[in-house]
Amino acid sequence: MIPANCFVVVVLVVSLVSCTNVFYTLTPIHSVRSVSDPDNTTSQQRVVISNSGGGANTENHLGCGDLHKDSTNVSYIYGNICNFTKQVDDCSIDEGFINYTQTVYCSFSSLIWLGIIVLLIWWLFLFVGLAVTADDFFCPSLTVITKTLHLSHNIAGVTLLAFGNGAPDIFSAIAAIGNAKDGDAGLAIGALVGAGIFVTTIVVGAITITHPFHAMERPFLRDIIFYIAAVFWTFYVLHDKKIVTGEAIGFIGLYVFYVIVVMVSRYIRQKNKAKEEALAASNKAKEDFTQSDDGIPHVLVSNDIPVSDSEGIDAGLREAHRSTPQPNRAIAGLALTAEKVIVSPLLGNEVNTVPELHPQITNSAILSKNDNELTPLLKSFKSSEDNTVLTEFFKAINPFDVDEWKNMKFYSKLYEIFKAPILFLLMITIPVVDYEKEKHNWNKILNVLQCMTCPLFSAIVTKGIFAGDDDFNLKTLNGFPVIVLIVLISIVLSGIVWCTSKHDTQPKYHDLFAYMGFVISVIWIYSIANEIVNLLQMLGIVFHISNAILGLTLLAWGNSIGDLIADTVMARQGFPRMGISACFGGPLFNLLLGIGIPFTIGCIRKGGTFHIQFTGIQVILTLFLTLSLLSSLILAPLLKFHLNKKYGLYLIVLYVIFIIFAVLVESGVLNIDVKSL
Repeated sequence: MIPANCFVVVVLVVSLVSCTNVFYTLTPIHSVRSVSDPDNTTSQQRVVISNSGGGANTENHLGCGDLHKDSTNVSYIYGNICNFTKQVDDCSIDEGFINYTQTVYCSFSSLIWLGIIVLLIWWLFLFVGLAVTADDFFCPSLTVITKTLHLSHNIAGVTLLAFGNGAPDIFSAIAAIGNAKDGDAGLAIGALVGAGIFVTTIVVGAITITHPFHAMERPFLRDIIFYIAAVFWTFYVLHDKKIVTGEAIGFIGLYVFYVIVVMVSRYIRQKNKAKEEALAASNKAKEDFTQSDDGIPHVLVSNDIPVSDSEGIDAGLREAHRSTPQPNRAIAGLALTAEKVIVSPLLGNEVNTVPELHPQITNSAILSKNDNELTPLLKSFKSSEDNTVLTEFFKAINPFDVDEWKNMKFYSKLYEIFKAPILFLLMITIPVVDYEKEKHNWNKILNVLQCMTCPLFSAIVTKGIFAGDDDFNLKTLNGFPVIVLIVLISIVLSGIVWCTSKHDTQPKYHDLFAYMGFVISVIWIYSIANEIVNLLQMLGIVFHISNAILGLTLLAWGNSIGDLIADTVMARQGFPRMGISACFGGPLFNLLLGIGIPFTIGCIRKGGTFHIQFTGIQVILTLFLTLSLLSSLILAPLLKFHLNKKYGLYLIVLYVIFIIFAVLVESGVLNIDVKSL
């Protein structure tokens, strides 16, 4: 309860500051301080409004946040705020479909507060959609891809599965950098670094308070050292106020080097452990050969197994194998905990440190025990049930879990209802291949339907069928509408699948649907991330809050709340090491690729150099993330790697102090002169 209470206090503090800023925005302001540049570090004034000779002159550098600067002049020049948001280029959106600023000031012009409430509910809905897409559709496709490509668990854990776990953060960063104006990358930097601070303080603190434990030394120190190096490199790029293509690619290269270090260290560890086990087995075999209870030496098989006991040992091994869950089943079980795929054992723990997961009792096991009693009932049930193809289809597209609905609590039912619309759309557009389900989750009608919806959805969301960004005129190819061409291709693809497959068994090419699901999931995640970024930018304009603050609070919390829930649950169940490894390896992955990939794209678009604004908030972000990592790097050895409740409380207090400093810098009470740094 302590971590949850502290988190609520932090949210209340930020909400109070936001309310203060709202009151501030309702008062006419005549300064030229920019919303996106709270430290006034740019020499160019964003607003130039003059009224000489009855005319009005404006420059093209008018910012969307400037509507709060002087409402009288804005109304005089543009008539009203709605016209201002439509005519000022900075209020337009580069990606996405909804211009939330125009929605608030035009559609809800007389009821702005109602519009904000509606859009906040929509914001929560988008975050739920982002989590569901990543956990229930994106990650399962990666699991199948790793098997079809015959990747080892080590390689898959630090590459594809790690990418699946960090997909929301990375795609949010790509969307934020793509929508950045005048080098204001505060939303992306704030989200990546802010989420890192949140996870390495609040989440780590919650784990250690819930279940104190002894951390594994080598993975713990390795991840922290790499993370500190990544933070210093990030600060260097921010301080330089620009990033070139080589530096952006270097972030990706650093993660590749990290992957190599992880794999080599595991290989060495496995080799040394194998030698130790072989030596121990050899010594034990010698002792068993020379000494026995009856004084008669045993005849040995395979150097360490007596013949008299070999059958029993084989039976024990088979039973142990059956009682030990396979890696994919274990990952799937963790995903069901809080709709968050946990790949932390693959990211941070040594192979021999993965804790034993006790298998759950399944319905099939219960039925087998009472087979004689339930068999007549099952037969009568099956005979009464019309198990047709259409029944399977409608069950496959049902967003509600009918079997678990009666056992759900009230708030769980509300959550299921809340996410049902987005889940239904995901079900009919993204194919899922699941080896743990019957027929590997093959459903002929649904998969044929997805062959129709996938190309159409991709073309619409990527705006590939539209002639321009500002309208919805259909694009043509030599006079032939592109949308018609895509429909024809979809029909042909669906027909091929229909004619070459059966209802009762999956086709040989079923695994290809996992690759299609991967592509469509990426499009879904990127599209939702774009809408979240656009909505947060609107909130920044309305509440007069910088992008950096929005990034380190709303965006960071939204992307990290799943980690807090899932890792705390794992710690409560007795597996704190699995959660703690993800608290450093996961944010490291997000920071390196969350900066490397978006800025590589941005540098290519801008001719090799992407200029960045350097603000006081970014100084606070990098400073406190470094302080958090150094604290763990110093305190853990001093505590002999026994992470206790006092250590967790210290980290939570550190996060509260960080939020206080961020609010002071944002409100102007604490001024950081970035020019002197």
